[in-house]
Amino acid sequence: MTRDLINRGIDAAQTQEAYRDLTTDNPNTYLWPTDMFALKTLEINWSDQDAQNYKQAKILDVANIQDKSFSYLRANQSQDDPLFDNRGDQFEVFPRPTSTNSQGIRIFYFLTPTEVTHVGAAINYPQTLDYRALSCKMAAMYYKSQNDDKMAAIYDAEYESRVGKIIKILAPGTQQPISPKSLALSGWEY
Repeated sequence: MTRDLINRGIDAAQTQEAYRDLTTDNPNTYLWPTDMFALKTLEINWSDQDAQNYKQAKILDVANIQDKSFSYLRANQSQDDPLFDNRGDQFEVFPRPTSTNSQGIRIFYFLTPTEVTHVGAAINYPQTLDYRALSCKMAAMYYKSQNDDKMAAIYDAEYESRVGKIIKILAPGTQQPISPKSLALSGWEY
């Protein structure tokens, strides 16, 4: 359910902030946090721990580096426009740092959802918004394992409906009061 919400652009899962040491290693690869489910954003501070000096890094499409190499990017990428390459359980930042910084990389990410292993286990947010959606998903998975496609489809449809209702609640973000504004009609519009 968490994956479905994130895939639909809903930031409803628990988030975490973590820091990594910025090193001068070549290549300068770093491990993602072990409890990371999905990345929100990655920021780099080349010089200090001042919160205002972090620059948001953009993901590098390694299949689309035109007329450049990794070595070129390691040495010449602008620190004002940092890049990173996601390599599964690790990543590399560009350019290669010229000095170390104990909190040079700041990672914002979604936490891995907690597995529910027994009936008495607590259900976390966002599943608490409609825990019956999880029941529908489990029923659909059960019926799929029994090769009962008709019942699986019924429960899948109910699950999708419930997730859709959760999205309608979460998607708008905040609600603000409406400020009345007068109509700019002069009479000549008719």
